[in-house]
Amino acid sequence: MKNWPLLYKHVLHVKDPKNSVGVAVMWTERQVVADLLKDANYCVIGNLYSSAGISAMIRNIYANPHIRKIVLWGADLSRSGQALLSFMHNGIDENFFIVGDEKKGQIEKEIGRDALEYFRKAIEVINLRGKPVSDLQRTIAQLSKEAMKSREAGYGFARQFSSPKVFPTSRPSPVTYPSERIGLRIHGDTAAQTWLKILQNIMRYGQQKATRYTQKNDLKELLDIVAVVYNESPDHPYLPHFFPFTVKDLQTYYPQVLSAKQIPGIAYTYGQRLRAHDGIDQIQKIIELIKTRPFSKKMVAFTAKVTEDWNQVNKGDTPCLTQVIFSIQDNTLFCTTHFRSQDMVHGWPRNVFSLLKLQKTVADETNYQIGSFVMITHSAHIYNDDYELVQKIIDENYEKELGYTSRQMFEEDPRGNATVEVEKVEDRPVGRPTKYVHKPGKTSYLIVVKLYAPNGGLLLKQWQGKTAMEVYIQMINIGDYLVLPSHLIYIGTELQRAEYAIKTGRASEFSQDPAASKSL
Repeated sequence: MKNWPLLYKHVLHVKDPKNSVGVAVMWTERQVVADLLKDANYCVIGNLYSSAGISAMIRNIYANPHIRKIVLWGADLSRSGQALLSFMHNGIDENFFIVGDEKKGQIEKEIGRDALEYFRKAIEVINLRGKPVSDLQRTIAQLSKEAMKSREAGYGFARQFSSPKVFPTSRPSPVTYPSERIGLRIHGDTAAQTWLKILQNIMRYGQQKATRYTQKNDLKELLDIVAVVYNESPDHPYLPHFFPFTVKDLQTYYPQVLSAKQIPGIAYTYGQRLRAHDGIDQIQKIIELIKTRPFSKKMVAFTAKVTEDWNQVNKGDTPCLTQVIFSIQDNTLFCTTHFRSQDMVHGWPRNVFSLLKLQKTVADETNYQIGSFVMITHSAHIYNDDYELVQKIIDENYEKELGYTSRQMFEEDPRGNATVEVEKVEDRPVGRPTKYVHKPGKTSYLIVVKLYAPNGGLLLKQWQGKTAMEVYIQMINIGDYLVLPSHLIYIGTELQRAEYAIKTGRASEFSQDPAASKSL
């Protein structure tokens, strides 16, 4: 008991470790609930943000088997409470997925099937979701009375349902590759494509960092990720099966960003800060500004309440979303959002889809077409608890979703297209012209690279040389003109093919399309 709680020790609110009642409050603030129950006795209050937390709950309860009852109360924004009820009622399937859970939550296999089945029989979950505070207070008071009667009857503290147990774990420890660490730009046509690339980059390049929000108290983090989503539909978003949430979850989340409505048990929402910030609807003000001065650079909404947020700095969180900025270019409304911190697995996709809807709302109100969406995240992280889930999502969906195969990996470069050609050049004689008949000079060839604007646009830049290396040296700053690594590699291979064609006397056969002359 000395080192209990076993997991999430720094975030659980412990009152009496030998009490038989635990309180799971999902998304409602722990301190708010602790204040509501200040006159009651209980063991612990903790959040259950997702179904992944159920395994940690089971491990903690087995480590302290005095707990016999779990009171479930608060804002079930991610349906994690429903997942716990499904587990208690239905159990798990052969792969340890919760039977009947719409989000397909999985219990950690290392706990073991026998221990999980015994837990379901020994522990009672009292479902008070959607019930008023008075029901919570009355239930906890009644359970405290029952515990006191047990003590008076000579049972002492709450009887343990089991001997204390600690189960093994096999969480992966990803290797960290060297990188620039800060300022990565990641893009995709859809939110799903962009998200997969973000997960891949953080798992590969993210730095290990301490946190109080995971079982092992660590995460992987990259700083200042700039994520660009080009063509996602706000009204009909593309939601592939591998997102860790459902359409219903997303619809439940939208009001937290789009509406100023108060959600019981939640200190504030982004919607409140954006649309009722000190009595000001910042989004409506931006709409009015766009209608009168569409060239303005003042179209920004902030979420910080400095006095309130910093006074509560050790009791709650300042908003992760810090500002939303709009700009008009070419009759198009662009949106850039800034986050100080973001859970890139569960938070990033929800934030993107909800803020895209906000962008669409502003565009519709001001009669502008909607442009690309940008999200800049200072602390872009993946929690240790999600490493296994993320690796599974990447392994099963990355190449398929992005359309990569062993024979093709094509993306359109937004800065332009390059052509590689071999041009015939006739060397002219050196010296003064003579009265004799001119003899043709020796024929030679040049490799010519031309950069055109996208979609068959204007010629922007040209480089030429006799060898691939000569052209490469001229193009050393090509990264200032093109942005896709795959595009740059492609140009390099074509330069080599062009030089090979010249050296083997087959310059006339060269075509940038390898299919035109497979032998080259």
